[in-house]
Amino acid sequence: MKIRTSQPVMADRDKTMRKIADFWNKTSEGWRAIWGPHIHHGFYEHTDQITVTPIEAQEHLIEKLAKMICISPRDKILDAGCGMGGSSLYLAKKFGAHVYGITLSHKQMAIARECARATDIQHVTFTLEDALVMKSFVDESIHVLWSLESCEQFYDKSLFFRQAARVLKPGGTLMLATWCSDQEEYDGRQAKQYRKLCRAFDLPYMPTLDHYRKLLEQAGFQLSLCEDWSSYVMKSWEIGLSHVHDFSFLSLWKLGGLRGLRFLKQARLMQEAFRQHRVRYGVFIARKPV
Repeated sequence: MKIRTSQPVMADRDKTMRKIADFWNKTSEGWRAIWGPHIHHGFYEHTDQITVTPIEAQEHLIEKLAKMICISPRDKILDAGCGMGGSSLYLAKKFGAHVYGITLSHKQMAIARECARATDIQHVTFTLEDALVMKSFVDESIHVLWSLESCEQFYDKSLFFRQAARVLKPGGTLMLATWCSDQEEYDGRQAKQYRKLCRAFDLPYMPTLDHYRKLLEQAGFQLSLCEDWSSYVMKSWEIGLSHVHDFSFLSLWKLGGLRGLRFLKQARLMQEAFRQHRVRYGVFIARKPV
């Protein structure tokens, strides 16, 4: 059996998108309890892997990414696949920019809106919307498009980049941080491992860093950064798994039902994939030509 990592392993796009929305509707509370307000990796310098807390590491990742794109208070930022609003709220508070967060999950949208109200953070809006359509956003209306660990679940990456190019202003910036495969094609046992990982996390497919680079260039972007940050983020899975053990069987069931119970197995799969370098953490900064 051979599988190309540039092609979906799930055939039905609409069914896949419904499944992804259902996944987050059922498990977001569980992820928040285990992973914290930011459901993404943390950035661990090689000298501080023990001294920083998970939330500090997650916010350090946001800071590292934001610093590379020079956000200003007048910017309009689209957080595509905003999750529970962690990055959106942080960027709005830290930089005073107006942030629009979109998600497929009504549960995530409700959590994000409640967090915005509870913290009284201004200039942030959360809506239920497909990042492959971006129907609420007119052409050339956004300064920054932020995609932090969301593109993994986008069924059509090429369409997403075309939509990003449409809504970004000339000179606007796309920040993309996403899981990537280490090979263009897997065969035999590795193909089975790849398919199992994609299905465990409802990932339509995981291209390589090089394939992402080509898709961005095909969409008309000028790439200024393409890096592998795997060594800085993989510690997150060890920490996440240690937190899971603090929860009882009943607690995990209450947090996410059967999917909540599956979290431990899923996390181990991803931890193993990072350790074996089958999954890489790709970071891209791309600009729309003026």
